[in-house]
Amino acid sequence: MANMLDAANNGQLSIKLTPEDFVYLDRDCEFFKRAIRRIQQIATEVSQQDHWGLGEANDDMVSGRALVGRFKVKARDAPDGNDVFAIMEQHYSIIEDIQAVHRMVRDRMMQADSAFAAEFTRLNTDLPERPPVDIQRCGPIFPSQGTTR
Repeated sequence: MANMLDAANNGQLSIKLTPEDFVYLDRDCEFFKRAIRRIQQIATEVSQQDHWGLGEANDDMVSGRALVGRFKVKARDAPDGNDVFAIMEQHYSIIEDIQAVHRMVRDRMMQADSAFAAEFTRLNTDLPERPPVDIQRCGPIFPSQGTTR
């Protein structure tokens, strides 16, 4: 992304987007950044969860304590940085870079084309919100018992 940022800053990047595309791209980036922060909040809560009900307080249930410890570390603050919170932070940074590149390009286009600038300004105010493409949020579908579905 650093190369793209430099190219955009130097006017060496070519992107074909409409004013509407720029508005929605920026809004979608903000949507995903908020979603990432919510995921990080959940990861923090998981890492701080005291009681899991997996036998972690029972000295005879060594595996329960180990499993809970693993979940907590994988949620946040893994020594190797391979935890949900840290990975989401990397994604957040990537989205900020994508946003910065497109904002630089948009700003250059607005400086060079007053009609484009006027249309972007109008759409940025008047364009209705739209959610990003929805992701299917269900697990695998298994056949019903006694049917072929």
